[in-house]
Amino acid sequence: MPVIEDFNVSSNTRYVLWEITENYETLFSGIVLDLKSKQLLSQKKSETHKNQFLAVRYLLKYLSIDIHNLNYDNLGKPFFENNYKISISHSGLYVAIIISDTAVGIDIETINDRILKIKSKFLETELNYPLELNTETSLVYWNIKESVFKAVDKPGIDFKNNILVPPLDIKKNVVKSWYIDDDKIYSFDTRFKISKKYTLAFVIKN
Repeated sequence: MPVIEDFNVSSNTRYVLWEITENYETLFSGIVLDLKSKQLLSQKKSETHKNQFLAVRYLLKYLSIDIHNLNYDNLGKPFFENNYKISISHSGLYVAIIISDTAVGIDIETINDRILKIKSKFLETELNYPLELNTETSLVYWNIKESVFKAVDKPGIDFKNNILVPPLDIKKNVVKSWYIDDDKIYSFDTRFKISKKYTLAFVIKN
């Protein structure tokens, strides 16, 4: 289980990233699943999705979290019965988790040029920034907005108008992001990463 990154963002927030190198048989034989988890696993259509599902359970075990405490709401969002917060993301061979005592969100995407075809669907103000919107930077904006969406946990969020991300500082990999609507304004400490194979971002509500 090659954990690529594992660090405490703060005293109450921890982030872990794993690259899946094992095949399905190895993953399945190495972990004990309860009936609910087996039922969820059986609903996964592809081996990639099955491997991602099992990898999440491995990471929970790695984090000393009882997998029986993980639940999903009607929209498929993971949550714990207690007040501890979790966000999960996977793409291809990568699985990322962030846990905290405050609202968090995380998103990872493998590099793919098709993001350039849909950037106008989730970017508004950001389209006017001087930074070139190439594949990687466009993916990071998506990573951040998807992470904020997960952290806010509110239906009907408009990525273009409700979530604002200022110009990215690629050298620092740290930025603020905001959720804005008629009633609320939330700010988030935001970190992002651009790798050769993937981009990633996570947010922590202030």
